[in-house]
Amino acid sequence: MRLPPISVLNSWPAANWTDPEVHGDALLVVNLIFITLVCVAVAGRLYSRIVIKQWYGADDTMIMLALLFTIGMTIVVILANEAYGWNRHEWDLTPAMIPAAGKIAFAAKLMFTLAATCTRLSLICFYYRLVKDSGMKWFNWILHVSLLWTLAVCISFVCETIWLCTPIQAYWVYPAMYPAHCLDEGKVMLGGGVINCFSDLLTTVLPIPIIMRLQMPLKQRVGVCVLLCLGFIVTIAGVVRTFFTWKSLMDSYDETWYSYPLWIAAAVEIDLAVICACAPAWKSLLQQPLLNFSSRVSSKLSSLRSPSNSRGTPEGTPDSTANGRPAIFSPLRSLPWFQVSKLDFEKKRSLSSGPSAYDLEKGSREPLELPMDDRQMAGYGDLGNRDFRHSEVVLEDLTPMRAPTTPTLKIIKRQSVEQESEHVSNFTPSPRRSIGALLPGQWIGEASVQKLLPRR
Repeated sequence: MRLPPISVLNSWPAANWTDPEVHGDALLVVNLIFITLVCVAVAGRLYSRIVIKQWYGADDTMIMLALLFTIGMTIVVILANEAYGWNRHEWDLTPAMIPAAGKIAFAAKLMFTLAATCTRLSLICFYYRLVKDSGMKWFNWILHVSLLWTLAVCISFVCETIWLCTPIQAYWVYPAMYPAHCLDEGKVMLGGGVINCFSDLLTTVLPIPIIMRLQMPLKQRVGVCVLLCLGFIVTIAGVVRTFFTWKSLMDSYDETWYSYPLWIAAAVEIDLAVICACAPAWKSLLQQPLLNFSSRVSSKLSSLRSPSNSRGTPEGTPDSTANGRPAIFSPLRSLPWFQVSKLDFEKKRSLSSGPSAYDLEKGSREPLELPMDDRQMAGYGDLGNRDFRHSEVVLEDLTPMRAPTTPTLKIIKRQSVEQESEHVSNFTPSPRRSIGALLPGQWIGEASVQKLLPRR
């Protein structure tokens, strides 16, 4: 903590040690909320890696170290503002509070530097794993340079924090020690803030070459864009912290009062960095719940779109179609071509042209001989060598057919018999034709065979 010149000391108001002006509880609330989110993010990441994927890597180790340093920084920041006077004006500090305030600020700088470094190292280890089998050797060299840069920044920040003053304890001793030499803390911290912002930006844009070379679906691209946006938010928080560093250490001598937003910005920057580093691991953790939620929403929307069946008939029964209408209203395009071409509901049928609906209900035991027109006869060719289609034959029933249970089924069976009776012309049946004249699901008995075969 730097001492102001005499002219500035004379301009300050009288000290108020009993009831000083302090900031509110914003710093306490923000730190508690963000450290809770950080703990949840790291816990979800470890669960996803260890339990779901059953894999643990170097990036997980680094994020655990980042979590420890982040928790330490949160504790130090809260103590500094609640117990050591960093939430009040500097002229309201008692002489006994100045050494403690200097020590707590010294510890907070170290915690911030180590937490930021471990978070960047975790992301770099993650990038190494992404390009491990991709054959992008040139990108491995970029990661090597980024790794060396991160380590160099960490070492330099730690050294400048520790040896900002010579001897080291001259940073917090009050009154000042002589002989002692201290660097200009404002210039050192401002330069460190700029370098820190550049390092955050570099770590954020590193995966862009990988993303540009991958062919990913739209959902994955959106997810990657969200992660990159989180990284840029971290960089913006670093810029805000750097501004308040300049405001508290260079623009004003009231360091403790203007450092209050600096503490908040530093905490938000580190916490967002850890959350951003844990975000990719949450994909496997949230994938199945999101799929289940999406399927439930789709099922609900589908049930709302489809009209309910007023008769309560289940789907798949002969009385209804897929859209809930009776089967008698089926569109003509769903019928075969030979039924559509001869479909005539108004034509009267003679008794010799085929069986009636009454015979069909009672289950006639006589073979049915149905007429055939010339056009269909010409199309058949040799009846002995052709394969009969299921809808073109009429079989003998040895057991009475079950009568339709609903009027709709009666109408359907009647229409089918009328269409088939108009489809077939009169001709003398051959043995093969007579044997083939069976209804679906029937068997030929000996008596029926004698009736069907011609007498010699």
